[in-house]
Amino acid sequence: MSNGEAALVLKDGHLIDPSQNIDGTIDIVVADGKIRGLGPEAVAKAPANAETVDLAGHYVSPGWFDIHIHAYGTLGFANPDSIGIKQGVTSYVDAGGPGIGVMEEFAALLDGQTVTDLYAGPYIRPMGIIGAQFIEGDIRSLMNFPVTQWVDFMAAHPGLVRYLKVAALGTYGTGPLKMAKGLAEIIGVPLYGHIGEYQHQPADPCVYEIFNISGPGDIITHVYHANDGPVLDADGKVFPVVRDAMRRGVIFDVGFGAFNFGWDLAEKCFAQDLRPHIISSDLQQFNVLGPVKSLANILGIFLHLGMTKTEVIDAITHTPAKVLGLADTVGSLAPGMPADITVFDIEDGDFEAMDTYAGSRQVARRFVPVLVFKNGVRHEIDMDLCQDDRNWLMQIAEDHVPEAAASLDDHQRKFLRALRVALEPYDWTYDLENMDLEKATNLQNVVTETANRIGLPLREALMALYGTFLDSPFTLQSGLLLLQVNRDLAMTRLDAVTGVRQAAA
Repeated sequence: MSNGEAALVLKDGHLIDPSQNIDGTIDIVVADGKIRGLGPEAVAKAPANAETVDLAGHYVSPGWFDIHIHAYGTLGFANPDSIGIKQGVTSYVDAGGPGIGVMEEFAALLDGQTVTDLYAGPYIRPMGIIGAQFIEGDIRSLMNFPVTQWVDFMAAHPGLVRYLKVAALGTYGTGPLKMAKGLAEIIGVPLYGHIGEYQHQPADPCVYEIFNISGPGDIITHVYHANDGPVLDADGKVFPVVRDAMRRGVIFDVGFGAFNFGWDLAEKCFAQDLRPHIISSDLQQFNVLGPVKSLANILGIFLHLGMTKTEVIDAITHTPAKVLGLADTVGSLAPGMPADITVFDIEDGDFEAMDTYAGSRQVARRFVPVLVFKNGVRHEIDMDLCQDDRNWLMQIAEDHVPEAAASLDDHQRKFLRALRVALEPYDWTYDLENMDLEKATNLQNVVTETANRIGLPLREALMALYGTFLDSPFTLQSGLLLLQVNRDLAMTRLDAVTGVRQAAA
């Protein structure tokens, strides 16, 4: 991403920067995409051509960092920036959308392709997250743990992967949790443990074992879920195993999501001083219309629960940056840091705040992003952009050829013709509850091998595939996309897009 060329003086904003213990009105000087300095001395030395931006009456903080969103895969968005920079979030992490089997796809499609800095928190399943309705349980769905592939990817893409995600649910037992912890140690990232979401099956005791397996600096998300297997016992007391984990330095993350925050449970936790270290949204296709909507939308909940505004800002800036090893580039407006800045208001009023179980409270304050800077470049806020159904509702174009197909170049059409031939020996059907992951993996391998054979970069091959079947460019795993397309439709569409006409039988 290019740095901003213009110098700026951000004037009279109320800066909250927990990394520097600043909470007060102070001017900020930006030049060459970085923080030049703070206060009167820095302003006196500002470049003569610096533009002054009046922020009086607004709060200013380091750019917000959401460590749990879904940009890629079955829960992702056509425009990931719609839940990032357009909502005041300057950095975020995809929480498990990809696994190692599709990390090359993820990197080809998204690494460096968003204004918002996007990091990966891959899932232990090579295919990544399969879908919100997929029922965990069959150990075979985890497929394998290709350690060498992980190590090689980390070396080829330094800094992209910030944690390793594992789910303490299903009927897998504790073995995969321990294996994931070992793998996280091998590749040098924190373990990110997902608890909760027992909508379709009884809770398994392994949900509590993740608290024992996690070590200092590891993260557990969905701490305030109110499904089976919560952090509170039958008497509403925090389980000792949860307390022990916190004392050992395990980090607790909100991960609000579609299923994982309950007002009643959170209030009981706060009454016992079980507070989050990190606040994240878990924004995905299934909650962007509500109850989440945005990271900003859930922040007022934590003021209501008893956190101060400084504690809330710390939980979305400095602390997540420090936990994920990014404190040198994210979460602070100290001189020399990238000029990633969120400008916001805290409005007073009477606002309804929903949890994920149709519970609500009236809260007195809410956060409203006003303006955002990324590497010193100004971007306008658009909180409604993400809610356009073309952005969050992925649909296969079954009755027409998408407009994007018309813009494919000759090399991409050559790829699609070769792909059509390579798919001929394969047959497939789609069943979400009995997902054929082996078949999806085989189809994905066909895509990759075909692109390699004809010398087309993976990104261009994938965009050709999406342009053949999707009106909006959702970045779904290629094997899962093909698996969801009726085989006859897939072959006919490939013929139509490439101009091939098969002889009548």
